[in-house]
Amino acid sequence: MRQRMISRRRMLQGALAATATIPLLNSELARGDETTAPKRFVVFYTPNGTLESQWMPQGTETNFTLSPLLQPLSPYKAKLLPLRGINMNVVVNSNIGSEHARGIGGLLTGRALLRGNFRSFNSNNAGWSSGISLDQHIANKLKPPTLFRTLELGVQVRDAEVRGRLCYAGPDQPIPPREDPYDTFQQLFGASVPGQGQGSSDALDRLRAQRRTVFDILREDIADVRPRIGREDRVKLDAHLQSIQDIEARLAGGGSSSGGGPTASCQGPSLGARIDLSDDANMPAIGKLQMDMAAAALACDLTRICTIQWSYAESEHLYPFLDLQGNHHAISHQWDAAGKAQYSKIHTWFAEQLAYLLGKLDSYAEGDRTLLDNTVVLWVTEISESTQHALTNMPFLLAGSAGGAFRTGRFVDYLANGGSPRQHNDLLVSIANAMGTDDTTFGDPQFSTGPLPGLT
Repeated sequence: MRQRMISRRRMLQGALAATATIPLLNSELARGDETTAPKRFVVFYTPNGTLESQWMPQGTETNFTLSPLLQPLSPYKAKLLPLRGINMNVVVNSNIGSEHARGIGGLLTGRALLRGNFRSFNSNNAGWSSGISLDQHIANKLKPPTLFRTLELGVQVRDAEVRGRLCYAGPDQPIPPREDPYDTFQQLFGASVPGQGQGSSDALDRLRAQRRTVFDILREDIADVRPRIGREDRVKLDAHLQSIQDIEARLAGGGSSSGGGPTASCQGPSLGARIDLSDDANMPAIGKLQMDMAAAALACDLTRICTIQWSYAESEHLYPFLDLQGNHHAISHQWDAAGKAQYSKIHTWFAEQLAYLLGKLDSYAEGDRTLLDNTVVLWVTEISESTQHALTNMPFLLAGSAGGAFRTGRFVDYLANGGSPRQHNDLLVSIANAMGTDDTTFGDPQFSTGPLPGLT
């Protein structure tokens, strides 16, 4: 019997190596000797700063009210850590690049830009960042045993210059995000994606006649294993398989979902061969696909470190799905009542997208916790108050506790009671430590003194 179990385990692990579609279970099928759920790190970037008066919570550390722009996150308030009083001094006084370029270049690196010839706003001397980004640093230090060391996902990023790059392998080494959800699906889960949407039923029929999906192929083998694993593992396995099947179905249907599961998803409106990645109106569909795949990849332990980048710094995206006419950057500088209302609408929508991601992560049970509990999500943007292009009092927010490393459900205000602002480099140190590193500084050491107080 034991030999059969080992053989079955090897068979499944071999299948996983080829298809990467289901998690390695934490009982007989578990990888290595891990007995606790791994920690994960997710960065959620949105562009063009915020409206500070509508972003900052009100109240005390443990008795606070989420601001209007953060209201979509209310269901997860107990798992949030909004922060006030974090400055990006490492790039405040630099004369290289605009505030937008400096901001995105320093967000995860904690370092200033190198000189170059990228144009941004009122500057034309910006280069790439001069340091490694936190996600890559953590991966280098911890060497997670996952199929994908890190996963960089983009939603209509477009710009292949400093304003469009969040992650860096090292100085002058930007990492482009994966922007095509169809390619992302193939690379992550090893399954084919139909070349046509709903309008090409013949192509879909031929595809189905040629092969069953990877899930059908594995189902018979999985059925043999399920009786030998615990109830929790069976629930997780079923949830993961359903999640990936839903993604595949929505990709087959053009990326839209009517909320009725895989079958209904395939009946969504056709967008041709695939979603038009250049159409601003498709941002919600593209973003949802990328978030779904990020959550599934984390749950399946394909990666433990992921960045999701919406657009680019100084973004000029249009938001027709919000019934707005102007582009994002232009709206961010219209500070009459109408302009503020439009700007708030955009950033409330981004909070809704983060809430969707948090909900996905929170839906995966891991012992007495959830995937969200074992993750730290960092929501960032490249500037704070948009009309001022400010790089102080940044609207940073943490979600999830990284397996209990952070005490969530609190509003940490470093300016309260006459307090002094803190360096954002030290926030990066805190996250690195929560993930398991022994770092005492990160980025430019002149702007880093150690982990932030009050988070753990």
